[in-house]
Amino acid sequence: MMPAAASAAEPAAASAPRTARRMLRPTSSQHDLAKTRGAACTSSFCRLVGLVLCSNASMVYFALDSLRVAVVTTLACSLLLQAGSFGRVLFLIWQSSRARGTRHRGQHADGYRKARVPVV
Repeated sequence: MMPAAASAAEPAAASAPRTARRMLRPTSSQHDLAKTRGAACTSSFCRLVGLVLCSNASMVYFALDSLRVAVVTTLACSLLLQAGSFGRVLFLIWQSSRARGTRHRGQHADGYRKARVPVV
């Protein structure tokens, strides 16, 4: 009798996570909207970077007539573009946190000092 009762409880436990997973998924319209926004931004950025790198490579190749120099300068330009975009993202994050007026380190340290009670 015990094995039958244990096997009847197992399917009920196995079906519980499925319903939880279904509730956490976004609706199809939310998912499609997020895909569309990200794809548009990424594709335009990638096209712009590709255009800059191709124009750089072609200008260097036609000016100096050296494939090796064209490849090296294109790689250097690629690294500069990546560093610039990373710096821009950091600047935007800093600017938004400054606009909100939040200082993470100061808030945590002040909250700790105020909450601490001296022991006598």
